[in-house]
Amino acid sequence: MAKESMKAREVKRVKLAQRYAAKREAIAAAVKAGEMNEMEAWQKLVRVLTHEIMNSITPIISLSDTMCERAIQQGMDEESMMLQGMKTIHRRSKGLLDFVENYRKLSRLASPVLAPVKVGELLGDIQKLFPSSKVRYIYKVEDECRKLMIDRSQMEQVLINLLKNASEACEESPNPEVVVETTYQEEKYIFQLSVTDNGCGILPDVLDRIFIPFFKTKSTGSGIGLSLCKQIVTMHGGSIRVTSEIGKGSCFVVKMVVK
Repeated sequence: MAKESMKAREVKRVKLAQRYAAKREAIAAAVKAGEMNEMEAWQKLVRVLTHEIMNSITPIISLSDTMCERAIQQGMDEESMMLQGMKTIHRRSKGLLDFVENYRKLSRLASPVLAPVKVGELLGDIQKLFPSSKVRYIYKVEDECRKLMIDRSQMEQVLINLLKNASEACEESPNPEVVVETTYQEEKYIFQLSVTDNGCGILPDVLDRIFIPFFKTKSTGSGIGLSLCKQIVTMHGGSIRVTSEIGKGSCFVVKMVVK
């Protein structure tokens, strides 16, 4: 009877564990579905905006360019109000056109073409692009020979964006340092890549908006880098998260299922 009771308890424990595991998977699937829906909504909005803005701005650029050329050919004074006004229109229209092109990058991202790539090879190319100079780069790779089914070009873009942001975040620190680390959880088949800097950190109210397209914390840049990173990682079936502490730095973590 005691053995039967122990066996019954064990069966109950296994069933309970399976039930919790199923719930966790359902929650993860719901979160991923929500991220995909959010991404699709952004893409639809972007397509509409680019279409309308392009239709309006292209003829303005063409007209202002033509008028500038004719004014110069006819000997109009370079300092005249009309010519200066046309140049201003042309410059601002061109700036808006560049802005639209960044929208297009988000809405026209191709589906990843997956191929096996060794972790060591992927990070080896990145190391060549980011040699240690003012900022020290540290690479901690758990298994260089582990193969990932990824679109190499797209994932390289993710790493370039993350390392560029990390180096800029810590370049004013006394000893600027960026750590790139990879690990693999055998029992969950989870590959994890993290990029950590020892910069000034990100304000809490900014963290919630950091992956929104065109949200910027600095005057330079297009504001699409992290949004593009999230889109690429999501299309690979993964996730990207960030944690940060003011005065200590930030850590971006990419997770993907690898079997």
